[in-house]
Amino acid sequence: MNNDPLESLFVSESETVDKAELAKLLAPYLLINKESQSFDFKADFWSLPNAEKILIILAGIKAKSLFLNTEDKISPSEIIKMDIAPEGSVKITLKNLLGSKEIKSEKSKYYLPNYKLPQIVARFTKINSQK
Repeated sequence: MNNDPLESLFVSESETVDKAELAKLLAPYLLINKESQSFDFKADFWSLPNAEKILIILAGIKAKSLFLNTEDKISPSEIIKMDIAPEGSVKITLKNLLGSKEIKSEKSKYYLPNYKLPQIVARFTKINSQK
């Protein structure tokens, strides 16, 4: 066991996802259709600001990838096709989330790093407690 105090500063892209926390985060906002693998958005999703909508979509992509063994990244055009916000709003929101280091990008696709999930859960816990 490593007792180095610096260890707490290091994160890993391969960090394990707490599937129960991920399910709890997503449950109020979306369902995933097993056959079509598409998202069915719930009423609470539509009341979210654009940044939170995109974080929920990226968390949903993460859940889908873990359950169905698919890629955990999504392109802006795939998000735009979901018709959750105007194209320009989706693109600027992705840019802002990337700039704030809340999400990452690889080969023009966006994703939520595993180690960021606890921060996103905390963010939505705070949002839900203010309702």
